[in-house]
Amino acid sequence: MQKSVHSASPILYRLSADLIFIFHFTVVMIILFGWVVPAIWPLYMFTLVVSLVSDVVFGYCLLSKWEFVLRKKFNPSIDYHYDFTTYYTYRLTNRTIRDSFMKIAAITFISLSILISIVFRFLV
Repeated sequence: MQKSVHSASPILYRLSADLIFIFHFTVVMIILFGWVVPAIWPLYMFTLVVSLVSDVVFGYCLLSKWEFVLRKKFNPSIDYHYDFTTYYTYRLTNRTIRDSFMKIAAITFISLSILISIVFRFLV
């Protein structure tokens, strides 16, 4: 009986990582397009602020780290450095984006999104 629990663990790691990926993709869509739906403004702002704090304080997205800790348990050969965008861009296009560029682009985009959203919500 103990053997079946251990053999199921890699599948559970993969399934958990896939679920985190789906949630993470949803978060990215909220960050990119949440401004289009005024009804979700509080969720949009919360998502932006949490993402910015995660990038500034930790230097990476917590969801990315969590997803790939689980993926490495399923497949230890995965080469991943905690950047969702660069990893999946490479997987889809076989082209790399420098992590340093993505970090600057993400912080700039999120910061400007927060600023613009506040200005249009309260000052215009």
